[in-house]
Amino acid sequence: MTTHPNGPKDSDSQDINGTQPTKSADDTGSAETSDGPNDDHTTNNEAAEPTEPNHGPDETETVKTDDPSGIGYLGDWNAVLKLSCWNTLWTILTLGIFRFWAKTRMRRYIWSNIIIDGDALEYTGRGLELFLGFLIVALVAAPVLFGLGFASTMLPPEFAMVPDMMLYLAAAFLFYYASYRATRYRYSRTYWRGIRGQLGGSAFRYALIGFGSSILTGFSLGLLAPYAFIATTRYQTDNTWIGDSQAQFDGKFGAVFKKWLKNWALIVLIAAIAIGVSVYGSSNGITWLPFAMGIPAYLFAIGLFVNYRVWLFRYQAGVTSLADITFESRLSTSQYIVILLKFLGISLVLMVILGLLFWTFGGAYFHMTSSPAYTMGETEKMLMVFVPTLIALLIIAPMFSITAFVFVIHAMLSADINSLDYSGEITDLHANPSQQAAPRTGEGLADALDIGSF
Repeated sequence: MTTHPNGPKDSDSQDINGTQPTKSADDTGSAETSDGPNDDHTTNNEAAEPTEPNHGPDETETVKTDDPSGIGYLGDWNAVLKLSCWNTLWTILTLGIFRFWAKTRMRRYIWSNIIIDGDALEYTGRGLELFLGFLIVALVAAPVLFGLGFASTMLPPEFAMVPDMMLYLAAAFLFYYASYRATRYRYSRTYWRGIRGQLGGSAFRYALIGFGSSILTGFSLGLLAPYAFIATTRYQTDNTWIGDSQAQFDGKFGAVFKKWLKNWALIVLIAAIAIGVSVYGSSNGITWLPFAMGIPAYLFAIGLFVNYRVWLFRYQAGVTSLADITFESRLSTSQYIVILLKFLGISLVLMVILGLLFWTFGGAYFHMTSSPAYTMGETEKMLMVFVPTLIALLIIAPMFSITAFVFVIHAMLSADINSLDYSGEITDLHANPSQQAAPRTGEGLADALDIGSF
C-alpha cells in the first residue's frame, strides 16, 4: 500500500528502532550455506550447533529460472524426499533433538528455490535458535502444567475437570499467539536481494482475534468460518512489511461468505442424507449401505473443501497488494485433485507392501505359535507388544509422514507458488534503514505445540 520511513511497529518487542541488520553469520547467515557440518564457525556469545550429517541435497543450491520475471518455485520432489528421509533418520537417532535443525535445513532448501524476478529468497534462521526457543518455553510450561495437574487432584470431584478445561482454552488461545510469533521469526530470517521481511503488530491481539473468531465459528457450526479468515488475514497482512513497503489486504467478508455458504450448505445437505441413509441401513440390517453412502459423501465433501480452498487462495492473492504491486493466482482445483489422487495411490501401494511383509513374516510366526505344542514365555509375550509398537512408531508412522509432506504439502506449496504472478515495479522495493529488531530466539511455543510442518 504505502511506504513508511519508520517501518512496522512491533508491540511485542521492546526495541523496534533497530537498524537494518548486516549480513553476518549471527543473524543473516550469509557466511553459512548449510546448518550442518560445513558450519565450522560460531557466533558471538553462542555455542556451536551440533554437527549435521553431510548427506542429502544441498538445501541452499538454486537454479536460475529461464524466465527471470514473475514468481516461481524450482524445488524438486526427489530432492525434498531425500532431504526428508535424512532429516527423519537423524531426528529418530537423536531422540527428536535434531528436528530443529531438520526444520531449518528444509526451510533453506524451499526458500532458496522460490524465485522472484530472477532472484531466490534466502532463509538465514538457525537450528540453535529454534532449539533455544523451545527450551525456554519448556522451562516455563512445565511448572504450569504441573500446577494444573496438582490442582485437579485437590479439587472436589465435580470440579476436577476445571483445570483441564482451562488448559484446553489456553492451548487454543496460545495456538494463535504462537503461530503469529513463529511467522514473525520466519519473516525476520527471510531476505530477498538483501531486503528483509518484517511482521509488526501484536501477537497477543492477533490471538484475541483468532480465538474469538474461532469460538464464533464453532457456535455457528462452521457457517462463520469466513469471518475468522478475513479477520486474522487482514491483521497479519496489514502488519507485514517487505523492507520499507507495507502490505495491504482488501478482502471483504461478504465475498468470501457468499462462496463459502454454497459449499457449507452442500456439505450439510450431504451429511444429513448420509446420516439418514446410514440409520436406515443399520435399522434394517443392510450393513453395506452406510459404507456405500458414507464413502462417496466423504469424498464429495473433500472435493468441496478443496474447491473452496483453491478459490480462497486465488481471492487472497487478488486482494493483497504491496506498495504499487498487485498479485494474482491461476491455481485450479484440478491441480489439487491430481495431487490428492497421487498421494492416495502412493499410500495404497505402501499399504500393500506393508501388508505383504506382515503376511510373509508375521504370518509364519503366528502359524508357529498357534501350534498346541508351542509354549510362549513371558519375554516373548512382551516382545509381541513391544516389537509391533516399535515398528509402527519408527518405521510406519515416519514413512507415511514423509509421504504426506512430499506428495501433499510440498506439492501444494509448489502449485501455489507457481500459480502466482504480480503486476507493478518490484524493483521499487528497497531495504528500510530503520527496522524492528529481529527476534533472537526461534519459534519455541510453536514448536512446543507442534504448529506447522516446516
